[in-house]
This record gives sequence, structure tokens and C-alpha cells, in this order.
Amino acid sequence: MSRTKTLSADPILGPLQDLRRAVDALRPHLETADQKADLVLIENAIVRLSQPQPEMSVGLADFDPSRLGHLLDLTGPELAVELLARLTEDLLATQDKLDVGAATANWTRLREGSHVLISLAGSVGALSLQAMSETLNAIAHRQDSDALDTLMPPLRSELAILIQLVRATRPPNGTAR
Repeated sequence: MSRTKTLSADPILGPLQDLRRAVDALRPHLETADQKADLVLIENAIVRLSQPQPEMSVGLADFDPSRLGHLLDLTGPELAVELLARLTEDLLATQDKLDVGAATANWTRLREGSHVLISLAGSVGALSLQAMSETLNAIAHRQDSDALDTLMPPLRSELAILIQLVRATRPPNGTAR
């Protein structure tokens, strides 16, 4: 499937074009700085909505992209780059911790890593990964090797996809990474 949006493939592009025309028609009638600033916000949102999005969520059984978007909106464009970098670092460190913990049946590492991943996955909307992390935490508490062997392959896969998705995410307002 193509990563670029076309009018026939993406139902929001037509309405976005209508919104652009409305913004252009509204611009000459704005008088105050606040009105003009609000229009800039709308224009920035149009640009973000028009940009092709990575199709990596396909590998996540349950993903809510609005959660990551909300985090980026809260931080603003100046701090979004830092947030994405830290998030990537934390996910990579957790991936390493879980890989070592699973390979050595280190239940303490697995509990620690699952705790971090529950929080990270939930905060960015990787809901199926969050649920698997909760299951991993329970498995680590029970020290159930058979259940660990069953859970780790899909957990590893979703975690790798989430890392790719975060790396491919662009900060709002066109800030360069």
C-alpha cells in the first residue's frame, strides 16, 4: 500500500482542500493579532493532517494514534523533538532489558522492564503492547517460563514496530528532527 495519500484513497483530503479554501477566504477579513494567530494554528493543523502518515501501526494489534499526537501537542513543537528522542531511547533500553531478561530468565529484569513498557506503551497508544506488558509482569511474578516463551515473540514484534513508528513520527508544525 502506498504511503502517499491520494484523493480517492484518503477521504480527508477533499475536506482538507475545502478547509484550505475557507482559510484563504477568511484571511482578508481578520483584523486582530489573536484572530491571525488562530488562523495560523488552523493552517498548521491542515498541514499536519495532509502529511502522509507511516503505516506501521499495521503490526500493532490495537493502536490509538491520538495518544501520541496528544503527547506531542502537549509538549509543543519546541519540545516534541526531545520527547520523541527520549521515548525512542526509553523504548530501546526497555527492549534490551526485556531481551536479556527473557534470555536469562531474570525475573527481576522482566518485572522492571514490563513496568516501564506498560507506562510507555499506554502513553503513546500501543494498547495491545500495553496489555502484553501487563501479562508479562504477571508472568514474571509467577516465574512461568512456558508462558514467557509464548508471550515474548509477539511482544518483541510489537515493541520493534512501536520503535519504528516513534522514529518515523515527525514533530508537529514541521519542526525538523
